[in-house]
Amino acid sequence: MVGVSVASDPPVRDARVSAAARAVDVVVRWGDDCTLAAHELSPPRPFFVGDEPGCDVALPAEIVGASRVPVLLARWDGDVRVVVPKGAKVVIDGGKPMTAARAVARGLAEASRVHRDAAEVLLGLAATIAVRIGPITIEITGSEGAPRAPRQPVMERRLGLSHLASVLLHLLVFALVGSRFQPIDDDDYDGVTDDQRFYIQQMLERAAEKEMEWAEREGEESVLAALERRARRRARRLRSEADQDDAYMRFLQTASERWAAEEFARARAEEPSDTRDTGLIGLLYERPPQPPKPPAPQPAPTGRASTQTRPGAMALNGRLPPEVVRRIIRQNFGRFRLCYENGLRLNPNLQGRVAVRFVIGADGAVSNVGNGGSDMPDGGVIACIVRAFHGLSFPKPEGGIVSVVYPIMFSPGG
Repeated sequence: MVGVSVASDPPVRDARVSAAARAVDVVVRWGDDCTLAAHELSPPRPFFVGDEPGCDVALPAEIVGASRVPVLLARWDGDVRVVVPKGAKVVIDGGKPMTAARAVARGLAEASRVHRDAAEVLLGLAATIAVRIGPITIEITGSEGAPRAPRQPVMERRLGLSHLASVLLHLLVFALVGSRFQPIDDDDYDGVTDDQRFYIQQMLERAAEKEMEWAEREGEESVLAALERRARRRARRLRSEADQDDAYMRFLQTASERWAAEEFARARAEEPSDTRDTGLIGLLYERPPQPPKPPAPQPAPTGRASTQTRPGAMALNGRLPPEVVRRIIRQNFGRFRLCYENGLRLNPNLQGRVAVRFVIGADGAVSNVGNGGSDMPDGGVIACIVRAFHGLSFPKPEGGIVSVVYPIMFSPGG
């Protein structure tokens, strides 16, 4: 709780208040005997307490009521005013404590025009005003300040005596002020309990930790953490795409093997029986005529029409034998036929030419696969066949890369 103590005398201002203070001594105490800080402001300037960076004295916001509390104001016209926050108490020249509202009602203070719900007390020469904020006491004393040195000193005896008197006066003032401060090397702290000492230490450590947190927020650690998160997200996305491509290539490989087995079985079924039984040797010898065999029964239709797949004229630019390229592509016709038959399910009359343009790299891998001028009316079939070319692999060319345009004609079976 913040408090203001004001003398209980009638609302008559002291004559010393008429002259503004030229220097201000600010002493911050915990209780009555423990001195936390002491400042001499010459010339006077604004003075703040709290746990926000830039405050003159670091005090916990839980005690002073805010993170930045004004205590002293120095106006442009030379007036020095003590700020009494809301709910505070003030003591003027050893008088009785008084709230800010009561001080304003009695004419000893004025309502602050800058800070809301606060009062301002004019600080005059040799005036002492104490502001009490909970266990914290801020004592503010106004003085004339150190005298200015003459611009043209005159070496006279009376001037030397005045300098000597000024030095003695300053020494006396310093001795009096020093006697009021608590010694730093004192172990018992004169009335401060261990709990109070521990509480003060905890509050100061919390203020230091907050300053470290503000510095770390603006440091490079946050930037590095953001870059690491972005890299992990990209790695997960690339890994997912690679898994999808592998699954698709395995599917095409399985379909190609199935269609190759079907083509082999169909070719064996269409071979002559003599060739199938004896091989090419049976064709070189004459055999006695044999009675004609009855026609074999035709298998029942399965509802799936056969398709015709024919290669077109290939355009090749590079040092790789064309027959090698044709052989490898024909071995993978099963993949292409599967894409075409998927289109036949939607359009039984679908037919046309699909031309695929691709590049064989120096390592034999296929790249830059694209549509090379197809007239197939189904774009899905074209895209499926283009993707199937990505999984092909060729021998390494002798002189650099090889560019190929390979057309394939598709039509439904009769």
